[in-house]
Parts: sequence; C-alpha cells; structure tokens
Amino acid sequence: METKIYTITDPEKDREKIREAAEVIAAGGIVAFPTDTVYALGCDMNNEKALRKLFEVKQRPGDNPVSVLVGRDLDACLIVDITAENSQWMTRFIENYWPGPLTMIMPRISERISLFITGGGKNVAVREPNDPIALALLAECENPIAAPSANISGHPSPTSAQHVIDEFDGKIDMILAGPDCKEGVESTVLDMTETTMRIIRPGSITKEQLEEVIPRKIEVVPREISLE
Repeated sequence: METKIYTITDPEKDREKIREAAEVIAAGGIVAFPTDTVYALGCDMNNEKALRKLFEVKQRPGDNPVSVLVGRDLDACLIVDITAENSQWMTRFIENYWPGPLTMIMPRISERISLFITGGGKNVAVREPNDPIALALLAECENPIAAPSANISGHPSPTSAQHVIDEFDGKIDMILAGPDCKEGVESTVLDMTETTMRIIRPGSITKEQLEEVIPRKIEVVPREISLE
C-alpha cells in the first residue's frame, strides 16, 4: 500500500488536503493525524470493515476499546446515553474542559456504537481534541472518528509525525503530518458510569480541576487502560 503523506502547516491553507483525508475516512480508509495529546489513527466510527482494519494494523486485541473523537458537543450527545446517571456532570465538564485532554466514559447508545469501539462492553469513551488539524478534519467528516493512538499496540504513543511514519508508512492510507503534539501525554480518562466517578488514567486535567466545576468528589483509581 502507498501511504500519502501530507504536511499540514495551516488547516485553512491546507483545507483541500484535510478534505481529501475526510474523503479517505468516508471511503473506509485509515488516516493518522495529530491531536493535542498524541497522534491518532482514525477511521469512520460506523464502518465495521474499517474498524477491523484499524485493529489489524495496530495489532490491537479485539477486546481493547478505543476512544471516539468528536468535533462538536452535539456529536457526543448522539453517542452516549444522555439520560444516564452523571450526564448532567458531563455537560459541566464539556463546558469547562472541551476541547481538551479529557476523555469521558459513559454508557453508549447501543444502535450507534460498534462493539469494536467498546471492546464488547456497554460503555464508550469520548472526547473533543484541542488541536486545529484534528478539529478541521472532524469538521469535514460526516461521522465522529474512532481514534486510538497511532502506534503498534504496546509501543509508546507517538507525539511526532515521524514516529507515525516510522510505524505506519505503507500500512495505512494517509498521514497528516503536523507539528509535535503540544500535550505530549495521553488524556485524563474519567469513568462516569458509576455513582462515584473515578479517574482511571491520570493526565494533565486533574482531580482538583474537575471537582472545581461540580459538587461531587472524584476518586483516582488508576488502572491499565489503552484507549488512545
């Protein structure tokens, strides 16, 4: 496979390249692109064939869930069950920390989300990245993007385009090569599926910051997790 590699310096000036990347995703292809945390490997969240290919090229176990990236708050509401417990706090977190390095796990809307994305479970992880290239790509896509980190499973998460090229040149359809990721670490993951919310992967958004915007206590219970 020939991988197209486009250098993106300005999302507005490079809009045609980003639009082409969105067309690749819509056609069932896989595109790597930068986010604010690490580079992502993305495909259409509703395309089962593309999801299978995504797991194959990442060498990722099928029971390992992936996060979904959205470009608008409304898209998150179409993915998660907004009647579930803690949904009102999700709205507060969106208002204060999206776009940004906060991933929230909530019960999924079953008919919208593939079991590939959830790892066979009932919940889905979602976030809106704070990166101009990622947001420009999401704006061009019809659906949100299933987007784990752009690395072979078990390898370090990539923060530069060269890291992605080294791992996936010749294996995926396109790489949008932008600047190094400004955060450089994976997002904070907040599990909101139980009455007591828990940070299960610490990141740059802290427990104290989250508690500033809601009248609830949040626990920090780190566990092995790989969504990005």
